Amino acid sequence: MLRKTRYGHPVSLLFIDLDHFKRINDTHGHAVGDDVLKAFCNIARKCMRSTDLLGRWGGEEFVILMPNSGVMIASLLAERIRKATMAYEFSVVGRVTASLGVAECREEESWESWLSRSDAALYAAKAGGRNQVIKDATHPGETGEAELLYLAYMRLGWRKAYESGHSLIDSQHRDLFDLANNLLTSVLGDRPDDEVVPQVESLVADLAKHFHDEEMIFRSVGYAAADEHAETHKSLIDHANNLVESFKQGELSVGELFNYLAYDFIAKHMLSEDRKFFSLIQAEFTAAG
Repeated sequence: MLRKTRYGHPVSLLFIDLDHFKRINDTHGHAVGDDVLKAFCNIARKCMRSTDLLGRWGGEEFVILMPNSGVMIASLLAERIRKATMAYEFSVVGRVTASLGVAECREEESWESWLSRSDAALYAAKAGGRNQVIKDATHPGETGEAELLYLAYMRLGWRKAYESGHSLIDSQHRDLFDLANNLLTSVLGDRPDDEVVPQVESLVADLAKHFHDEEMIFRSVGYAAADEHAETHKSLIDHANNLVESFKQGELSVGELFNYLAYDFIAKHMLSEDRKFFSLIQAEFTAAG
C-alpha cells in the first residue's frame, strides 16, 4: 500500500473460501480437512507469480496479495485458481470448489476498507451460487459494487482518448490491443503452450516493429527525449524476449508473462510514456493543415 501511494503501483487482494468445507470436516474428519487445505495451497502456489503472497486467513479462508497488479490481472489469477481447484482430484473427498472475491486497492483507502470490499465480493460469489469469481468495482463511482467475472470485463478496450492523431501509430496501437486480447482469451481458456507461444512471439514481434516505426515518427517531429525513449523501447523488448524464453523453459507462468505485456507495455508505456510526444504530432498536423 505504501508503494502504491508513493509510486502509483497497483495492488490487489484475493479473498478465497473453499465451498462447503464444513461438510468435509463433518464427514471425513479434521485430518482429511487439513490435507485438503494443504493441497489447495499447492494448487494456488502453482498458479501464482513469485511476487504474490499467500496466507491463511482462518478456517478454510485464504488471502493472496498481488503487488503491481490491477483488478484485471488479479481476476485472471483468481479464475486460474478457481479452475485448477475444480479440476483437481483431492484425496478421499474427490472434487472441491472455491469462491473468490477480488478487489484492487483504491487511492487513499485504508486496509480495513480494502479488505472489507474483497470480503464483500467473496460473499457475493458464495451467495450467487459458489464456484465463481466476483470482482469489486475498481472505483467508488462505478455501477455495481461486485460483478461476475466474464471475459468481456477483462478485455483491453481502445478509447478515442488514446489516439495520437497519426494514422500509423494509432492503427498499430489498436492492433496491439487486439493481439493482447487474443492472448488473454487463450490464457483464460487454458489453451496449451504450443498454441500460446506463437501468439506471444507474434505480439512481441509486432511490438518491436511498432517501436521502430514510432521512433522514426517522433524523431521526425523533433521530440527532445527521442534517444531516451528509444532506449526505453530497447529495454522493453530485451526484457520481453527474456521473459518469452523463461516461459518456454517452464520458468514463468503465462499469467506472469501476460501481466508484463499488458501492464508494462500497454498500461504504462503506450498509454503513458507515448503521450509525451503526441502533442508534437498533433501540432505538426495542425500546421500542415
